Amino acid sequence: MIPENSSLTPSQDATRNTILEASRDLFARFGYKKTTMEDIANALRKGKSSLYYYFKNKEEIFMAVVQMESDMLYSKLQEVVNSSKDADDKLREYVVVRMNTIASLENYQRVLKEDLYGGYEFLGSIKKDAEDKEEIFLEQVLSEGVASDIFHVKNVRVGAVGISTALRGLEIPLFKKGGEADFNTQLENILNILFYGVLKR
Repeated sequence: MIPENSSLTPSQDATRNTILEASRDLFARFGYKKTTMEDIANALRKGKSSLYYYFKNKEEIFMAVVQMESDMLYSKLQEVVNSSKDADDKLREYVVVRMNTIASLENYQRVLKEDLYGGYEFLGSIKKDAEDKEEIFLEQVLSEGVASDIFHVKNVRVGAVGISTALRGLEIPLFKKGGEADFNTQLENILNILFYGVLKR
C-alpha cells in the first residue's frame, strides 16, 4: 500500500480514482456491508492485491467514496454561498441545492439513513467536518442577510447551528421513497417553514 505521506504520480492518481468510481457504484447498488473487496476487484478486472496498493481495506475505500461525495456536495454549496444573489434567494437556493444534491449522492444518502442504527462510526471525522462547513456557510448567508436588513437574526451563529440541525433532521423523512413530486412538495414545505414559520399570517 502507498504510504499516506507519499504523493501519487498522475498515473497512480488516475488508477486510484478508477477504483473509487467502481467502488462508488457497487456501494450504491449493494451497500457497504454486502460489497466485498473481491467484488471491487472483479468490477475492475484486477486482482485484489492491486487494491491493497492504494487502500488498506474496504472501510478505507468507503471512507474515500463518502469523502468524495461530501466534497461534491459542499463544492456546490460553496458556489451558492459565493454567488451575488440577495441573502434570502441565496438561503432558498442553498436548501434546494443541498437536498437535491444529497438525493443524487446515493452513498452519502445511505449513510445518513443507516447511521441512525450505528455501524459507520469510522466516518465520524467526515461528518464532523461536513457539519462545521455547513454552519460556516449558513452563518455567512445569515450575516449577509442581517447586514442588508433582509433577515432579523439576533445571533447568526446560533441561527446557523439551528438551521443546520433542522436540515439534518429533515433529511430522513424527505428521502423516503415517495416519488419526485412528493420530494418537491416536501422541499417546498421545508422552505416555507424556514422562511415564514408556522404562524398563520
